[in-house]
Amino acid sequence: MKNLFAIVGFIVIARKALDLYFEYSALKREKNAREAAQQH
Repeated sequence: MKNLFAIVGFIVIARKALDLYFEYSALKREKNAREAAQQH
């Protein structure tokens, strides 16, 4: 039973980390696009 909680907790944390990672890369892409637009 303890293992089940460990697995569920890990999945929840992993999904949250993935969400944050995708959000971060999207923001970085937007920032790069803005900077590129300003240089031209």
